[in-house]
Amino acid sequence: MLDLLLISVVVLGIGGVLYSYALYPFVLFVVAAMAQAKRDAAFVFKKQDRRKTRAQAQDLPHVAIVISAFNEERHIVERIDNILGLDYPADKLHAYIGSDGSKDRTAELMARFDDPRLHALPFVENRGKANVLNDLVSRVQAPIVVFSDANTFFATDALRRLVEDFEDPKVGAVTGELRLNGSGGDNQDSLYWRIEQFLKFFEARLGGLLGANGAIYAIRRELWMPLEPDTICDDFCVAMNVAAAGYRVVYEPRAWANEDTPEHIGEEYRRRVRIGIGNFQALIRHPEYLLKTSAATAFAYLSHKVLRWIAPHLLIAALLASAILALDSWAWALFTALQILSYAAAAAALAATNRGV
Repeated sequence: MLDLLLISVVVLGIGGVLYSYALYPFVLFVVAAMAQAKRDAAFVFKKQDRRKTRAQAQDLPHVAIVISAFNEERHIVERIDNILGLDYPADKLHAYIGSDGSKDRTAELMARFDDPRLHALPFVENRGKANVLNDLVSRVQAPIVVFSDANTFFATDALRRLVEDFEDPKVGAVTGELRLNGSGGDNQDSLYWRIEQFLKFFEARLGGLLGANGAIYAIRRELWMPLEPDTICDDFCVAMNVAAAGYRVVYEPRAWANEDTPEHIGEEYRRRVRIGIGNFQALIRHPEYLLKTSAATAFAYLSHKVLRWIAPHLLIAALLASAILALDSWAWALFTALQILSYAAAAAALAATNRGV
């Protein structure tokens, strides 16, 4: 009985990780293809026009871009110029940028701009991004709020593309596409980012898009829910709050922005650790992301997010169970050794990468 339980731990642990990373993309592709085929068949019989038309200036909604900046003197001037130069009616665009107690010249550089569209708020105290976002959004009157970062730069027509999907009253949030610029040809996110874009595209087609890209996404102002002050993954929570409220979160790849990747993998490692903590925070704090969202969103959430978040725990449990089984079986001893070797190889690869190999 004990052996059966231990074997189940190994199979479920390793199987869950393999499913999330290797099998899920194929399952998602098939399910999304079936859903698309159903919509195509309905289109053929209903004869409705599905093509989007570019909105005219008089039809565009008022938009507010919200950015929390901390020690961004390197980017803030170029970022503000980027916003003010967007192809969007000047009387319908406002930007709310808050310096979150920056220790450099961010606040000073923001103050140099004299444009009625820019609302520069030099907060003296460092309160954290969630608090700054709560403060900034509370000042917004526009029906559409666009969130971004100080080191991100929008394509000229990004806003127009982003707001088009809000013509559908069922759409509550729209996330654009972030294009990463590698530094010195060492783009740490390249393969990962392509896989994530693949998953995002088909999850959106299925109606189960998860969260948003913090660099470029928008929501209806009426759906904003103030964030807990210690929220780490704010973009994920903001978009999932919209999904939990019964609205669709859609992906608009034509609305894109550029951002540089970290120059060193150490920076990316620290960022991922912080995001990992934020993931567990969201998992524990917001059960409604699983219980009150659509079936498609719940399916994607479990497969793409939750299983990945707990993958290390599943692998550790599988290793421990294998080690116990190895006490009485050479086959399990070999399997346990293979697991240990795989982790040792990963550690060696990381060490080599840190040395610049």
